[in-house]
Amino acid sequence: MIIESVGTSLIVGKLRKGRFSYLKDAEIYKWYLIVSAFLIEFIAVILSNKGYQLISNNIFSIHFISYSLLFIGIYFNISRLSFKLIMLGTFLNFIVIMLNGGQMPVSQDAMIKAGLAEDLNALINGEIITHTIIVKDTVLKFLGDIFILPKPYPRPKVFSIGDVFLALGIFVYIQEIMVKKRYKR
Repeated sequence: MIIESVGTSLIVGKLRKGRFSYLKDAEIYKWYLIVSAFLIEFIAVILSNKGYQLISNNIFSIHFISYSLLFIGIYFNISRLSFKLIMLGTFLNFIVIMLNGGQMPVSQDAMIKAGLAEDLNALINGEIITHTIIVKDTVLKFLGDIFILPKPYPRPKVFSIGDVFLALGIFVYIQEIMVKKRYKR
């Protein structure tokens, strides 16, 4: 949903007479903490896919560390509405992930309806370390990936309410930069 949020916000920003040139002046304080959080996740997924069992066995701790960095990075930018929304989305995803063993619960029915059978099979076979199927014992199912963006959408997906707030926060951030240049920290 990040790509969709960025793309839509750029278009809306331009329609609102915003300027792309303002984006070069965008400031995210302690940005390296946010980047580090994503790098940790990215590297963990790659290593897990290469068969490093140590990663799979420690996904809870890996998620905890990466989310901690993310929370700190977001905190330094919390004075903006956009980062308040991003914080809310991040917190909702963090809670459901941590309460479910370090993995985001995903609705099997939603994946089928979204046309993601191949991804569902990989998930069932334990090939995706970041997510798990929603079962009877899943905690806070309503915060998991239960919403659907199906075909004919070109990139069908399932997503959580936390993802919605993250996408909205990213959208608002780009609007703040492109259209409301007068914002100063």
